This record gives sequence, structure tokens and C-alpha cells, in this order.
Amino acid sequence: MKKLIFLLSIMISFSCANPTEDEPAIDADSLVSKIVKISNDFQSAYISQDWAMASQWISPELGTTIFNSNGSALAVQTEEQVNNDRGWDFGTFEMSNHQVFMSPDMNTAVITFDADGLINFNEGDQNVPYATRASQTWVNENGEWKVMHSHWSPRTNSQGIPQEN
Repeated sequence: MKKLIFLLSIMISFSCANPTEDEPAIDADSLVSKIVKISNDFQSAYISQDWAMASQWISPELGTTIFNSNGSALAVQTEEQVNNDRGWDFGTFEMSNHQVFMSPDMNTAVITFDADGLINFNEGDQNVPYATRASQTWVNENGEWKVMHSHWSPRTNSQGIPQEN
């Protein structure tokens, strides 16, 4: 009888065990640092109108959209849109105060930050102050981080990019 109870208890303990493959733990701090870096790299390529570089963070399946800081309509970022002659350029552009918010499964990130700089017009004013706040939504697509949406708005008593003609 004791042997039977012992065997039953072993069988029950094995049947209650939850064997799972050990997945490597995600280093959240490292992931946050990576997302801040790729956000900076993407934005640098975007404002430099370097589509070849910027497009590596844009999913061909998902694409990416943007609300610009001038209040313009929602834009789908394409090579033509990124490389469009704007009539102005950034003299300086700096991102700061990054905060990253991760989904529980660590596959979606929302990053918020401030951006400051100076805008120079091809035919006009130079060193026009620029100060915005922004958010970007990034998704992990098959192991690669892609920007899905960006939203920019001027900070209080500041201005964003120039209005479109």
C-alpha cells in the first residue's frame, strides 16, 4: 500500500509539473537603451533626408505614419515624402529627456522625448528656434524594431516645423 501511495504521489507530482523551455530573460535596461539609440538614429536619418538609412526602421508591411509639429494632416512616410524639398533644413537638432514605456511582452515600445534645434530657411530667416515634444511607437517585427507611428507637437510657447505651402 505504501508503495502504491508513493507511486501515485510521484505520478501526480510529474503530471502537475509544468515543463517549459527556459527563454532567455530580457534585459529591460539594455532594451530601453537600444530603443533610444535606434530612435535617435532613425530621426537623424529622417531629418537628414537619408531614406536608405531611415527605411531600415520602417516595416515594408506595416509602414509608418507621422503627425508633424506643424499641424499638418497625417502623413505616410515614404521615400518621396522624406526626400521632399522642404525649403528649409535643421541647422541643429537634438533629442533629450527620453522615456520608454514597454508592453508586458516587451514587443511594443512607446518612447517620448523633447527635440530642440534651429531651422534655416533656404530663402529667409536663419536659426529660427524649434522646440517640440514627440512620441514614437516602435514594434518588434520578427526580431527587428520598426517605427510604426510618430507624433510631434510644439512645446508651450514654442514652434514646430514650418507650415506646408
